[in-house]
Amino acid sequence: MNKHQMPSDLTGVPDTVLIVDDNKANITLIATILKRENIASHTATSGEKALEILKEQEFSLIIMDVNMPRLTGFETADIIQKTKIACNTPIIFISSQCKSTANIEEGFSSGAYDYILRPIDIDLLRNKIKIFLRLHRTEQELKIANAALAKKAARLDHQLSEQLELNTALKFTEQVFENSVNGIIVVDNALRFIRVNKAFSDITGYSIDELAGKTPAMLSSGLQDKAFYETMWDTLNETGSWQGELWNKRKGSELYAELLSINAVKDKFGIVSNYIGIVSDITEKKKAHEKNEHLANYDFLTGLPNRLKLMDSLQTMLATPQITQLALLFLDLDKFKAVNDTFGHQTGDDLLIAVSKRLTGCIRKGDLVARLGGDEFIVILNNTHSDDSETAAQEVAKKIINAISSPFNITKQQLTINTSIGISLYPKHANTSDALITLSDNAMYLSKAEGPGRFHFCSDL
Repeated sequence: MNKHQMPSDLTGVPDTVLIVDDNKANITLIATILKRENIASHTATSGEKALEILKEQEFSLIIMDVNMPRLTGFETADIIQKTKIACNTPIIFISSQCKSTANIEEGFSSGAYDYILRPIDIDLLRNKIKIFLRLHRTEQELKIANAALAKKAARLDHQLSEQLELNTALKFTEQVFENSVNGIIVVDNALRFIRVNKAFSDITGYSIDELAGKTPAMLSSGLQDKAFYETMWDTLNETGSWQGELWNKRKGSELYAELLSINAVKDKFGIVSNYIGIVSDITEKKKAHEKNEHLANYDFLTGLPNRLKLMDSLQTMLATPQITQLALLFLDLDKFKAVNDTFGHQTGDDLLIAVSKRLTGCIRKGDLVARLGGDEFIVILNNTHSDDSETAAQEVAKKIINAISSPFNITKQQLTINTSIGISLYPKHANTSDALITLSDNAMYLSKAEGPGRFHFCSDL
């Protein structure tokens, strides 16, 4: 898409991905994945070339290698953010190194949306590409829709304001007022309803007879705080207009999201006599956006938090003063590959879903189960109320092993697997998320070496 062209509709506009990597073999691999999904791609062999391309063309997603000569991926992303040439385009970094928390945070601060580590898990990369393309498209559609609504609202505001200035009795052009696809309200200077159109009644469920003499406060959902409305009124009093998104409540108490545009109407003496509000129901667009955000943070198969959500949650826990102890359990399923090879990937997927349900049943409210990918899971035990996090971790590890070792009935097949577990404790063994995961991962391999259904602490190494 040309950088200087703003489409009025994304229908027929293809998603395009920019691949930035100094290794041609890596470019070929990613380009092949995109081609199989019918996704167009452009390539750049350096950060400098990527910046030149981004000045002229807009992309739906950038997949960028971290370790490039001259300009690294982090430096290139930082320039993109500072120069705003593509600051709203999601970036997935690809790295062959196991990043520390500091490096991961550096990547996110420079504009990264996610990480993929080499060797590349093709299925994981393909799914992440689809998710971020859907998320980016939804965001662009919201921007286009909001821009179109703002233009339409401005037109209607101008038309209605002219009528009000010429006629203090508020004799609007009925055709414009009643046939508008947007809800229109008129209130007096005490904010009491004077008129609403049919579209507004359809959105809220209230007729003008039910609203007469009352104020828009009756629609309040309570989700916006006092500071939100103070800021709104400060802007409205200073500039004479305000536009923004908020949640309100229909007649049946159902919540809905709206794009609201308010304009003050003044009399010939410059005194505000009325306010005109134009309302557009954007509930469905909001729900679609929230759904895509969920897909970006949760595993598409099991519904468990994914690696990105896990890292964010773990870092939040470690930064919470009230949380003094944590246990991190790194799980790798035993005999899972044999199930996949023998019964097929659909059975393997059904088994992973069943495993995730059993794991969730082994923990308490406040604990966390996440899927890293493949047959690897992480369990975080929030032992804030326990004096012995080591004992708690042992009990949960045994409980998990017993749960996973019990036969699974999948598609009329009785399947038996097990799991190997490695455990690290905060703050006893480490105090950073990256270190806790690494230590528990190493301990898991010690357990696996001794046979299925074992667990070890990292201190056993």
